[in-house]
Amino acid sequence: MEIVTRVREVRKALGDDMEILVDANQRWDVATNIRVANQLEDCALYWYEEPVLADNITQCAEVARAITTPVATGENEYTRYGFRDLIDNKAAQFLNPDIHRCGGFSEMMKIAHLAAAYDVQIAPHLVPELSIHVLVAIPNAALVEFLAGSPDDLWVDPPQIVDGMMAPPDRPGHGMEFSAEAVKGYTE
Repeated sequence: MEIVTRVREVRKALGDDMEILVDANQRWDVATNIRVANQLEDCALYWYEEPVLADNITQCAEVARAITTPVATGENEYTRYGFRDLIDNKAAQFLNPDIHRCGGFSEMMKIAHLAAAYDVQIAPHLVPELSIHVLVAIPNAALVEFLAGSPDDLWVDPPQIVDGMMAPPDRPGHGMEFSAEAVKGYTE
């Protein structure tokens, strides 16, 4: 498969000191995911993300049991009850709650604490400027997703990434303020 060739080329280019995360993006059935993940085993992936349709927890768990690479999922889950079901079914070793989809800080903290009780790690999906606050407050933080090409003009003084790390702002509340340009874009 082309994906296997591409990932192997990335591993060869980056060497062994860089983590590689693969997102199947709900593309394949169980058998195809198992075959692809097994072919990528020599690439020492950090995780294999969203192998099957997000709503099919049973199939996600089937993939997670059949491969050695940890599975990540949850960016399309909106409730702590859905995350509970992912945990109960052992469908993933990493959960990816999205702070602006799952109910904000309070709900994301509940999800994170529930996951911690089962040694499941949290790696929030998107909005790192807000998600980073949760990660510094939980024992089971893994990483925060940052998409290259995110709008530069959304926030006033956003947290910077230094040596691959992001620290939350030390300003009151969540410490973030929308820029005048961003507000203007939604109010005119």
